[in-house]
Formats: sequence, C-alpha cells, structure tokens
Amino acid sequence: MQTLRWTLRVLSLPRFTKTCPHCGGQYYENSGRFRVNANGKRLDIWLVCRCEHCKSIWNLSVFERIDRAALCQADYMGYLENSESLVLRHVFDPAFCAKNRAVLDPGSLDYAVSGVLPRAGEAARVEAACAYALPIPAAGVIGRTLGLSLSGVRRLCESGLLTLPGDPRNIKANTGFSFTLQEGWHG
Repeated sequence: MQTLRWTLRVLSLPRFTKTCPHCGGQYYENSGRFRVNANGKRLDIWLVCRCEHCKSIWNLSVFERIDRAALCQADYMGYLENSESLVLRHVFDPAFCAKNRAVLDPGSLDYAVSGVLPRAGEAARVEAACAYALPIPAAGVIGRTLGLSLSGVRRLCESGLLTLPGDPRNIKANTGFSFTLQEGWHG
C-alpha cells in the first residue's frame, strides 16, 4: 500500500459569524489588517473586522498593553505590515477565537489541496497536513478532493473501503488527518 501526502493551503480569509449590534447583520469579514496603537512602551494590537452589511468595525484583541520589548522584532514588523501569515496564525488559533468570542464561518473558507491523488480502485494511505487548525470536516476535504459527495464518502466508510480514525462525521481537518482507502474503492 502506498502512502500519499496532501497539503491543504488556505486561499482566502474566512469570515466570522456574529450578529452586528448596529444593523443585525450576521457576518463580519476579515480585513486582513492589524491596528497597532502605542501608549509609551505599551502596545495594543487588534485584528480589524467589518460587518458585511453596514461595514461597522469589530476589533479582535491580539494583545492589550503588551510591553513593546516582549514582542520579537519580526512579529512587531509583521503587525505593522499586516503580514498575511500572522493574520492566518491568529484567525485559526482556537485560543484567540475563544478570547474574542469569535466563531469562524467554515463555509467561507476557501482552500486548495495539493499532492498526488490515489488511483481509483488502488489501496492507499493518505496523510493530509495544514499549517493551521482548519475547522472544516475532513470528510468534506476527502470528498472534494476525490470528486465524491459527502454521502459518497459516508458510503465508502460504511462499506469499509475508506477508514478514518473515529467517527467520520465529527473529524475536523485541523492541522492534519489521515485515512486509508482499501483496494476496490471507486469514486
């Protein structure tokens, strides 16, 4: 049995689900920008989001009253330059989201999968990895990549031709997952 490696790459910033107190809109778009305010040697850093409907601002706290010397120079410059990798690091950090009571909308997340696809009917073990904790169902990633519907993925699991550790309905892509395709599977 061959082992194949997939890499999940984030293509767009996901939006957040939150009711806007101004207009009642349901989603906030991620601006991909940080706001950095200095008060002496102390910094406040926020990730700026906007209501998709009325464009009101919601600042998600990254740091409050942090000593400038406590940040490494590369991160500090990244906040000032709105580094996309820093934005992604915070957006997909469960502790950051919990601290700000921010809920990602997984349906707004666009991603791509690169790597070798298994040939139909051949047994393979697939190991998928991502640099960020993606809150999307692993079964959805498998289905999208192999050209299967979610019900098709479920049928393969029920027949034993596709094995995921744990309940396939509850496994998230997170920073990685693996699954096995048995000989005779087909899309």
